[in-house]
Amino acid sequence: MFRYFKINEQGMKEIQEKIGNCLVIQDSTEKEREEIVQRYQLPNDILLESKTPEDVSRLEKLQKTRLKDPLLLTLIDLSFDVEPIEASLHPVTFIYAQGLLIIHLSKKTSLLDVLLKEKNKKLFTAEEVIFQCILLIYDHYIKKLRQEKEKIDRLDQAAHSTTENKELFELANVKRTMVYLDHSLRDQQETLDRLIENKPMMERLDNESLLYDVKLRQRFTNKMVSIYRDLLESIGELFSDMIDNNLNHILKYLDSAALVISIPTLLFGLW
Repeated sequence: MFRYFKINEQGMKEIQEKIGNCLVIQDSTEKEREEIVQRYQLPNDILLESKTPEDVSRLEKLQKTRLKDPLLLTLIDLSFDVEPIEASLHPVTFIYAQGLLIIHLSKKTSLLDVLLKEKNKKLFTAEEVIFQCILLIYDHYIKKLRQEKEKIDRLDQAAHSTTENKELFELANVKRTMVYLDHSLRDQQETLDRLIENKPMMERLDNESLLYDVKLRQRFTNKMVSIYRDLLESIGELFSDMIDNNLNHILKYLDSAALVISIPTLLFGLW
């Protein structure tokens, strides 16, 4: 599905005619994607629907297209209400060129709907749209991390009193989620650092407040991941210590029982 927008001094507004300077592609068919690829002579793999969470973010200049000075930016968004974690990660692709911004979204994401809410309509340039989307993507990660923090708190309490399989399985699942989040955010940070070093884009952005918010949100999210992974390590060690302690108690009990049983045997043997 194609949606066309006009971004100017009045903000970002959806239009019916195909004359806007922003094209959003979401939940598209293979035929629709091929149409855009041919229309602008884009690489064939640029708008493919991803099915793997191991996709990487990237920033690169596109060559031999019908667009003027096109820049490709791919980031990894997250649907925080989708399980398992592998199914929740999906790419968001921006093709940023003079006079046209193309945004390719997965059908899983609500990024566009949030972007078009009343409070976010005052976006006057393509650069502001891109950085507002980045801000929203980090909001998704933060919300997901807060969900995981609730699980970590429950596991922390459980680690002091139980070593049941249920808690151990949940610990393994939370660790798995944090691994995916950690690697996705690290990869994304490198791409965003390169984007912020792009002087032409930064000059056209001309919105220090938005740029500061993106940097702050990035640092905040990375710190959350780092802290939560350390907490999981300490909880895992506590579970291990509890299991070892319980095992020691069982072995002491068995030793005592064996000693008691061996006394009649010894006496019978002497007799």
